[in-house]
Amino acid sequence: MIDIKTLEQISSLRSEIDDLKERLSRMERERTVIDSVQGSGTSYPYILHHCTIEGVEYPRRNNKQKRKLKKLIVENTIKLDKMLTNLEYELKKIEDSEIRRIIRYKYEDNLSWIQIMFKMKYNSESTARTKLDRFLRKY
Repeated sequence: MIDIKTLEQISSLRSEIDDLKERLSRMERERTVIDSVQGSGTSYPYILHHCTIEGVEYPRRNNKQKRKLKKLIVENTIKLDKMLTNLEYELKKIEDSEIRRIIRYKYEDNLSWIQIMFKMKYNSESTARTKLDRFLRKY
């Protein structure tokens, strides 16, 4: 049975996966850091001067944290795939092709109501929203 909470979870879960992938990507990138230090000559008159040093910043997180993050990404991806498969089974039961398209555009493709309006060639963005609301109330 399709309900609005399940449909909204699909979009949220997809966003969470993207966020976790971005965090992992940031974690794995090496950053070059530059700093300056003060030094002096080794003999008299010991003149003070500045030196620039450059190096690679060590990652703040260890491999154990990376593995946990990768595991979360895999688990959430599996969960999303299951939700999308269940959604497809539920969509097969819906006889109205227009409603199926609206649901796919909104929750699988994550389009806004305005984008759906253009794709479906409606005159107003509220048309698709209203049709979906009416369908979900009946369903």
